[in-house]
Amino acid sequence: MSYWWGKATYRWVILSSCMLVYCTSQLVRWNYASITKYLTTDLAIGKPELGLLGSAFFYAYAFAQIPWGSATDMFGGRRVIPVGIVILSLFLAGFAFSATFTQAMTWRALMGFVAAAGYVPITAVLSKWFSVKERGFAMEMYSGPGGGLGEALTFLMIPLIALAMSDGGIFGLTGWRGSTFFMAIVVFAIAISSAFMLRSDPSDMGLPSIQKAEDKKKDGNYAETVKSVIKDPALWVMSLVWSGYMIAARLVPGWLPLYAADFYIQTTGMSKEKAMVAGGAMATVYVLGRVFGTPMVGKLSDYLLKRNNTPRSVIILAGLLLISGMFYVYTTPIPSTFAMGALAFFSGIVINIFPLINASAAEIWSIRATGFSMGIINTVGQFAGAMALSASGYMAVKYSIKGGAFYTEFLGIWYLGILTSLAAAVAAVYVIYREKKAFAIHHAHDGEEKGV
Repeated sequence: MSYWWGKATYRWVILSSCMLVYCTSQLVRWNYASITKYLTTDLAIGKPELGLLGSAFFYAYAFAQIPWGSATDMFGGRRVIPVGIVILSLFLAGFAFSATFTQAMTWRALMGFVAAAGYVPITAVLSKWFSVKERGFAMEMYSGPGGGLGEALTFLMIPLIALAMSDGGIFGLTGWRGSTFFMAIVVFAIAISSAFMLRSDPSDMGLPSIQKAEDKKKDGNYAETVKSVIKDPALWVMSLVWSGYMIAARLVPGWLPLYAADFYIQTTGMSKEKAMVAGGAMATVYVLGRVFGTPMVGKLSDYLLKRNNTPRSVIILAGLLLISGMFYVYTTPIPSTFAMGALAFFSGIVINIFPLINASAAEIWSIRATGFSMGIINTVGQFAGAMALSASGYMAVKYSIKGGAFYTEFLGIWYLGILTSLAAAVAAVYVIYREKKAFAIHHAHDGEEKGV
C-alpha cells in the first residue's frame, strides 16, 4: 500500500472495493428469486411462502442497520465490513443445505442480519472519501454497477449454474444447491479482498480529512451530533421517502424473474427450466438499467447541485412519480419481449436512484454520523420493504383474475407499489424544503469563516 500513500486517487480503489462488497449484498438478498421454480418444487411452497422467504431476510436486515452503522461510525468501515461479509458467505453456504421451508427461512434471516454490514457502512465510508462535488456519483456507482453486478450473478448466473449442475455438483450439492454454494465461495473471496483494500478515512492514507473540511460544527462530538439528528423531523420524513424506494426495490426484483418466466411459458410454451433462465435474463436487463443509468443520474445530481444549488431531493421526488407510472404499466398487457425489456431497463434506472438520499443525508447532517442517520433511515425503509414483500404474495393471490393472462396474477403486487410510491412522493416535498434550509445554513457558516 506504500504506492498509494498520500495519493487522492486512492478514493477510486475505495469505491471499487465498496462496489464489490455491495455486489455480495445484492447477490445474497435475491439469491432465491432466480430459482423460485426449483424452490417451489423442492420445498413444496407457493407464492405466499416465497413472499415470506424474501421478507425473512429483510426483517433481520432492518433490525441490523443501526448497530452496523453506528459500529462503522465508531470503529471504521475497514474493521466492520470484512468481518460481516465473511460471516455472510458462511450463512449463504448454509442456505444451500436447507431441507425444509423452516430451515430456508432461518438461513435467510441470518443472512439478512450480517448483510447489513454492507450498505450503511459503505455509505459511511464513501461519505468520508468523496466530497460533496463527487458524492452523488460515488453513491450511484457503488449501488448501480456494484449492486447490478450482484443482481446479474443472481438473476442470470445462479439459474445457469444450477442448470449446469443438474447432474454433477460441488461437495455433493447439485442444481440450485450447488450454484448457491458456489456463490458463497465468491462472497468469501470478496470479503477477504475488502480487508486488504478498504481504509476507513482519507487520513489513514496521509490525506486531508473530508469530514473535518465539511463539518460546520467543529466543536460537536458524536453523541451531540446523534441527538440533533434524532430530533430533526426531516430524519423521519426522509425515512418515509426511502421507504417508497425500498418497497419498489423489493417488489420488482423479487417478482420480475417469475413474472417474466410466466410470460415466456404462456406466450412461447417454454419449459419451466428454460423459462426460469429466460426470466433471469429479463431480470438482467433490469440490472443493465441500474448499471448504466444510475451513475448518469448521480452525475446529473452533482452538476445541478454545483451549478444551481438544486437539492438532490428534487430528483428523488421525480423518481418516485416515475416509479408510480412504472408500476401502472406492469398492470397492463405487455405486447412483446422487446416491450418487457424496455420496461425492465427503465425500472432498473428509476428504482435504483435512491442512493441520492445517502448523499442528501450526509449533507443535511454531519458526515461523522452518516452511519447512524442512514442506519435509522434504512431501518424504517427495510421494515417497510420487508412488510410489503411479505404482503405481496397474498396481494397477488387476492387480486389475481382466474383464467386471465399471465400478468393478472401479479396485479395486487403492482397496486401496492403504486400506492406506496405516491405516498413517498408527498413526503419528498418536505425533504426538498429541509435540504434547501441546510444549504442556507452551510452557506451562512462559510460566510462567517471568510469574514463576510
